Amino acid sequence: MDLLTFFRSERPWPQLLRLIERLPDHSHYKVAIHDNDDLARRLHEIEDTAGRRSSNLRTVDAHTWTPERAILTDVADILLNIRSSLEAQRTGKSQTATPMPRPRLARDRIEAAASQQRHRDRVRMMLGRG
Repeated sequence: MDLLTFFRSERPWPQLLRLIERLPDHSHYKVAIHDNDDLARRLHEIEDTAGRRSSNLRTVDAHTWTPERAILTDVADILLNIRSSLEAQRTGKSQTATPMPRPRLARDRIEAAASQQRHRDRVRMMLGRG
């Protein structure tokens, strides 16, 4: 299938959109979309108005993040939780497992910057500077 077939009107545009939606999450297109600061800012504004937010600790390069790696990371997190639970039973002390790193995308950077700005605003208000 050639991309020009869509421009020549040999294929309908909705078909191209359906093909793009089916690309894997680790494809260059999807990574570029998820790592776009402007889109993340817009999504953040929409979530602020709707009152929804999600946050994850992420520190891995998104280009290397594949579905297989995501599943293995989830399995590793489960095993770490089991190990910390067993250790807590053995020692009698509360144990928490640190989750495995995940990709940090534009949305996460925007959320961190917004959180930091809210903190600065609160500190400024508490100190009577603004």
